[in-house]
Amino acid sequence: MKKGGRWLIVLAVVAIVAILFLAGPNGLVKLIKMKHREAELEKRMVQLQAEIELTHQKLERLASDPEFLRQTAKERLEMIDPRDTVRKDTVQTDSAGHLQPAESPESDSSGR
Repeated sequence: MKKGGRWLIVLAVVAIVAILFLAGPNGLVKLIKMKHREAELEKRMVQLQAEIELTHQKLERLASDPEFLRQTAKERLEMIDPRDTVRKDTVQTDSAGHLQPAESPESDSSGR
């Protein structure tokens, strides 16, 4: 085998090793992608830990602050406190089916 042929074989082996190193199943490209994914997951983990901490704080406040519990129940669950006054408006329609404001109990339709 000539000297040029040996160099060609060495060059081919080096090229194959380089391709495997860069793009193989455990290559540099995959390593870079995995590092990027790891950074994304760590960022998400920090966000979730902060969310968990806020949830724990809210739970503690709900357990220790009755007024906060009432307010949260009213807003999120649309519950009514027994101490609240509820006003129910009635709606009237005309002959064409259009909504008309209800007459107040104080008004008298006879004009008195």
